[in-house]
Amino acid sequence: MQDKINLLKNTQLFSRLNAAELEVLAIYSDIIRFKDKSVIFNEGSKGESLFIVKTGKVRIIKKTEDEQELDIAEFIEGELFGEHDLFEEASRNASAIADQDTSLLVFPGKGGKFAEIIGKHTAIFANILHELIAMTAHRIRETNKLVSEKTKWIEELRNQLLYDKLTGLYNRSYLTDELTSLLPELGRHTGILFIKPDNFKYINDTFGHNAGDEALLALANTIKANLEGKDIGVRYRGDEFIAILPDNDINKAIIRAEKIKNDIYNINIRNTTGGQEFHFYTSIGLSIYPDHAEDTGKLTELAFNKMMEIRNSGGNKVLSVI
Repeated sequence: MQDKINLLKNTQLFSRLNAAELEVLAIYSDIIRFKDKSVIFNEGSKGESLFIVKTGKVRIIKKTEDEQELDIAEFIEGELFGEHDLFEEASRNASAIADQDTSLLVFPGKGGKFAEIIGKHTAIFANILHELIAMTAHRIRETNKLVSEKTKWIEELRNQLLYDKLTGLYNRSYLTDELTSLLPELGRHTGILFIKPDNFKYINDTFGHNAGDEALLALANTIKANLEGKDIGVRYRGDEFIAILPDNDINKAIIRAEKIKNDIYNINIRNTTGGQEFHFYTSIGLSIYPDHAEDTGKLTELAFNKMMEIRNSGGNKVLSVI
């Protein structure tokens, strides 16, 4: 019991609680041991507990689009993590892995329900919430200070995270993390085109992956050449692209999609194919914000499904969500 009380007392979030209050929290806590490389929680799981590292070390990792593990944080002895997910009843946005044999204080422990504990001890949790708000406000101030001091560095990092290195277009992270909040500002109607060449595999299979990269760049440049004003181009994954067309209703978006399809057909990649004539046939699915959906994920899914419908019926067409 005393080990748990000491861990809680030496953690900022609980440091203002008195001995009786700390004892209450300790009663609802467990010390749990995790072997090296074992999973503490997975991305997407419900945030039902917070953790304090008693011994060992914990890595917080997030998987990238190509399934690579990206380290985003590390916690060592005495440090707290997982508290925001617990208080916000949110799902984990990353995974936690023991980086060596590790012991953690877990609150609530096995069988404990956070909502029920709060109901029994409202005064304690009012104090904890007050401290959490103060800690969060301090972190925001420090982050704002860092951003103001490192503006160029932050902008460069943002570019690396949101732009595709090969084509210079935005990447999928931009689409999923940034665009939904921008959609209402882009225009009354916004067309989402999901663009995929039907016969790109032939390039890779026949001429190799370097030729494939050259062909991808040619495709991206053709899409860029068709962008106007506030339009946005995205390399979604592999040979899949998305064009976001603000202020384009369904009729205008279809006309522009047909032009993109025709321009892609007319791309000259003879330097890539060793002089062999080659034409891309392209399927383009189309959805419209806000007519068909109001978030980027759903709009992309609808446009993707239409693109697949075209490919499954022979390809080389433009088809809109009804």
